[in-house]
Amino acid sequence: MSLSLVQTKQIQNFRQGRVNTRKEIRRQQVLRTNLERRIYRQLLSEFSRFVNTKAYLFKEFNLYNQFIAARDLEEAFLPIMFMHYKKVFRSVFDSNESHYDKIKKADEAIIFGRNIDIEELIEIYNKGRLLYLSGITMSIAKKVERIITDGREEGLSVSKIAENISSKVLPISRSRAALIARTETHNAASFANHQYHDILKKDLDLNMMKRWVSTSDDRTRSAHVEANGQVRAMNEDFDIGGSQMSHAGDPRGGAKNNVNCRCVIIYADAEDIVL
Repeated sequence: MSLSLVQTKQIQNFRQGRVNTRKEIRRQQVLRTNLERRIYRQLLSEFSRFVNTKAYLFKEFNLYNQFIAARDLEEAFLPIMFMHYKKVFRSVFDSNESHYDKIKKADEAIIFGRNIDIEELIEIYNKGRLLYLSGITMSIAKKVERIITDGREEGLSVSKIAENISSKVLPISRSRAALIARTETHNAASFANHQYHDILKKDLDLNMMKRWVSTSDDRTRSAHVEANGQVRAMNEDFDIGGSQMSHAGDPRGGAKNNVNCRCVIIYADAEDIVL
């Protein structure tokens, strides 16, 4: 099928010629770091509020129900995360639009991604994360329950148990907030970036390719080090330690590949040169 003149110009505008890997990694990492810091502060504030509230209520009334507690936390936690995913998606899309705008000629302003329904993609992503996020709230609620149960078995006073709730769960909440901020931001951004480029490929009939780039330090998983430099077509999977993954953060890779992952995917036309 022959391409129209407009499509041909769009493809020519999209092609980057030479892609600087370091600059592209830096662009993606700066965006994700800023988003990560933002959601970390929100999560830390909400988790701290939850723990302190439950400790106070237990001290005053000697009552705690982990299922009600999990529900209470979920009602506050889920909206925060869903709004974060929306922020991540829009930030990734806007960053890509801005990046490609700089490549195009001033008299050939083609707005990439004009046909992308971001809200629909966000809704799909939210549904995919619902069970995982609900599990987090139950996990934190169970930690409080365990401290109460242990305290009662040890014969501790209500005041002492309440003190233990704050002193023992708050540090866990801080580390959990940091882990969620890093992992969920990276995974959502990776998904959004992949969707953006997949739609570009289809809309412009591009020969889009993707390259897995891992962080080169001693914290990087051995499977991700070995995967560094793998190149695939958009509809092909990377082989990450035996797991088939469409992109970094793909849930099919499981926790072993996704928790605290820092890998980046570089997208480019097959005729571009990735340096």
